[in-house]
Amino acid sequence: MMSRLHRLAVLLVILGSARAYAQGAPAAQTDAAAAGQKPTAGAPEPAKAEAEREHGQESPLLLPGGIRIGGLFDASYERVGMNGSLPSGQNAFRNYHHFLLLTRQGDDIPIGFNAEVIGQNFYELTARLWRWGSILRLSAHGGKILVPFGPDPLFHKNYGGLSAIDQTLLPVVWSSFGLGLRAALSLRGFSLADDLYVVQGFDLQARTVTLNMQRDLQAYDGARVAVGNRLSLSFGPATLWYSLYWNPLRFGRHMFMQAIDLQIWRLPWPVLDRLAFGVGMLRALISADASYGTPNPVADAGAYYDFADYLWLRIYATRWLYLQARSGLLTFNNHKGLAYDPARADPSDGSHHNLALVADYAGATFSLGYYWNFEKVGEYPNDFLRFMVMYAF
Repeated sequence: MMSRLHRLAVLLVILGSARAYAQGAPAAQTDAAAAGQKPTAGAPEPAKAEAEREHGQESPLLLPGGIRIGGLFDASYERVGMNGSLPSGQNAFRNYHHFLLLTRQGDDIPIGFNAEVIGQNFYELTARLWRWGSILRLSAHGGKILVPFGPDPLFHKNYGGLSAIDQTLLPVVWSSFGLGLRAALSLRGFSLADDLYVVQGFDLQARTVTLNMQRDLQAYDGARVAVGNRLSLSFGPATLWYSLYWNPLRFGRHMFMQAIDLQIWRLPWPVLDRLAFGVGMLRALISADASYGTPNPVADAGAYYDFADYLWLRIYATRWLYLQARSGLLTFNNHKGLAYDPARADPSDGSHHNLALVADYAGATFSLGYYWNFEKVGEYPNDFLRFMVMYAF
C-alpha cells in the first residue's frame, strides 16, 4: 500500500540523490519537477514516471553552504493475523519510517554528499564528471550506495506484490559499499540512462543453505564483488527499465539476477489521465554447487531460482487522492519451470494482493489498505489491515 508513495521521490529530491544529480538538473529545477512545476529553461523535463510530479510538497530545510535537511516519519495502526473477516486478528501499533536525510549538492558544488544519518542506511559522495549542455551527462558516486536495481532506488520494490517494509525478496533498504557510474542522455523528449556499478554482494552462509537475499548481504569468507547495470528509457509518461546483477558466491556458485519493469503515468487523454500503472518481473538464478555432477555431490547441489512479478494500478480522484490495487506472485528455491515449481512449494511461496486508499497532500500522507496473503502450501491467517500516517519534509 505504501510502497509507491510519492514520499520516495520527495526524499530523493531532498537528498539530491545520485540519480537526480547525475542528470545534471540544478537543485531548484529538480525541486520544481517534484512539485509539479515546469523546470526552468536549459534543463530537460524529467519523465513523469521518474520524477512522479503529481503533488505539491513541503520544502526541505535549507542551510548555508548548499546543505539541506529532510526527513520521513510515520505511525501505523494495524490489525494483523486476520483470516479475511474484520473481527479476526490482533491490534498493533508500529513505526516503520524514521529517516533523517542530509545532502550537500548544487551546480557550484562539483563534489556532493548524501546520507541518511539516523540508521546510516546509506551515505555516499557524488561527483559530476562531465556534461555536454543539457544533452549528455556523466557522474559517479561511491560509499555505501543505493543499489540501482529495478525502478526504485531506495526500498520501495514491488516484486511479489509486496513493497517497502513488507517485501521479503530483496533487502528492505538495498545499499552496499561500492562505486557507481551513470551516463544520462536527453534529446527531443527521450531520456536514456545507464547505471553501472560494483558493490559488495551476497554470499552463502553455508554449503547446504539456500541464498536469502535479505539476510545474506555480506561476505562470510572474503569480499564478494558484485557487478550490475541498469538501463532506463523514458518518453513522456512512460519509463522502461532493464536491470541485471551478477554475484560470485562460495562453493563454486554464482547468482545472476534480471528484472524488467514498465511504468506509465497518466496519459494526456480523457479517462487515461486518471490512471497510472506499473508491471514488472524478476528472476534470480543461483548456479549449481561445485560438487554437482561429481560422485558425491552435496544435498541440493543443482541450480535453483527465485521469481517474483507484480502489477499495480492507480485511479486518481484528484491530484492528491487515489485508489491503488497491487498484486504479485513470489516463489523461492525453484528447480523447474519459468516462475514456479510445484514440487518445491512451501509456505514461503504464494501470491500477495492489496487495495489501498491514499490521500497525499503537502508532505502528509494518510492511507488505509487491506492486504491478502495466500500461501501455496499451508495457508494460515496472515492478512492484515493498515492505517498509516506519514510526513515527509
